[in-house]
Amino acid sequence: MKPRLQTSAVAVCTIALCIMTLSLAGFSRAEEQSSECLNCHRQRNMNANEGILSSRLFCFNCHQDPASHGDFRASKVSLQVKPEYFQKSPHKFVACVQCHTDVARSPHRSLSGVQCVTCHRQIYGRPGTHAEHFRVRCESCHTDSPFVTLDLTKNEVKLSHTNSKLVPISLAEHKTTDVTRQEFCTKCHTSNNLVGAPAMVLPSKSFVCVACHYSPLQMGNPLFLVAIGIALIGIVGILNFWFKARVQDEASSVHRKFQLGSEVVWSKIFSKEIFSVVKTIFFDILLQRRILANGVSRWFIHSLIFYSFFARFALSFFTLLLQKLSPEGELTLTLVNKDSSFVAMFNDLTGVFILAGVIWAMVRRYITKPDYVATQDQDTIALVIIGLVTFSGFILEGIRIVIAQIPQQIALSAFGGYLLSRLFSVVNLGWQTIYGYMWYIHALLWAMFIAYLPFGKLKHIFTTPLSLLLNYKRE
Repeated sequence: MKPRLQTSAVAVCTIALCIMTLSLAGFSRAEEQSSECLNCHRQRNMNANEGILSSRLFCFNCHQDPASHGDFRASKVSLQVKPEYFQKSPHKFVACVQCHTDVARSPHRSLSGVQCVTCHRQIYGRPGTHAEHFRVRCESCHTDSPFVTLDLTKNEVKLSHTNSKLVPISLAEHKTTDVTRQEFCTKCHTSNNLVGAPAMVLPSKSFVCVACHYSPLQMGNPLFLVAIGIALIGIVGILNFWFKARVQDEASSVHRKFQLGSEVVWSKIFSKEIFSVVKTIFFDILLQRRILANGVSRWFIHSLIFYSFFARFALSFFTLLLQKLSPEGELTLTLVNKDSSFVAMFNDLTGVFILAGVIWAMVRRYITKPDYVATQDQDTIALVIIGLVTFSGFILEGIRIVIAQIPQQIALSAFGGYLLSRLFSVVNLGWQTIYGYMWYIHALLWAMFIAYLPFGKLKHIFTTPLSLLLNYKRE
């Protein structure tokens, strides 16, 4: 190649390289505002304590200075972090950027806040914690700061940057709270709180509530223990009365009746007859064939109540099982959350069906009064309790939507509770306090229902399956 041509080629390449360099520099400056420092700079080894301590010391270069501050609403907020606190903290060997995952950026700020789930499991509270805590950020409860607020734009409860007088406060102590303290929950559960919580700290649901709601396997309020005790006494009375009747043609010896009954049960379970027994249970209990034979309207009323309770129990039991097997699964978190569109719609729809069945039955007994309908006090008591339990549940949901300020696009799925919430929101009667009392009324009504089961007409829930099994005869 001639010297002149070689010189020209070098010049062209140099100009092209300069243009590319200037273009890349311009692109970098355009993206500077959202750049992540650690995308370019080497991250320390967070699998070793040396790397964690080194990373934290880098942050302390600025944040241990008492003059370290940030600007908030034209006021200065202290951002000082005291290194000595970490020596007695559960986060002794945790780097700052392991919690504040997006803070290493230019400009230096955190957009998403602290991310507890980086290390901790994504749980929604201890067993028995009410589902409303789904929208509460972890740090709202697990730090000592008493200042929390409800962010309606994100529908979440989070730490506040200001105190009750809207004066900026320092949150830089990073001090975790003792969750075993009796006052742990009263940070939010006080009168006139700003986070949409009931004024009183409510107990957990009981395992007997699984008939309608997802509930943990614990006793809950002592009134459920009393109700279960009364119900057990009634069941013992049923068995005692039942064994006074004839069992497999045996009329006198209770011991012989029990022996014959046990033999029949086990022989049918471990024989080909179990398929015929299952068929009988399916048609006579689940499909209610015998009730249908007495009238379509009676069957329809019974089905509205029975199938709604059965569906709620099936979903609650499935959710409980799923929560044990996959506590962090997407389906589990959806089913446990009463504000999810499916759960809210399902609960209100089945509740409406139960109320429709109760009202229809009461109309037939006391208004239309067909000749073939026999009105008994036992029927009336059972219907009244079921109706009150269901209606009080709708009232609770309506009050909850009001005090928690659930966004309309979420609350609409609970159509029954949403309609009531619109009525309740017209006047302020201290709903935060009323909610707690209504919760206890709802729980008391359900406890009464459990205690009444073996003594009223609903005792057939226990006796019918056993009678069908023991007295079954091959067709």
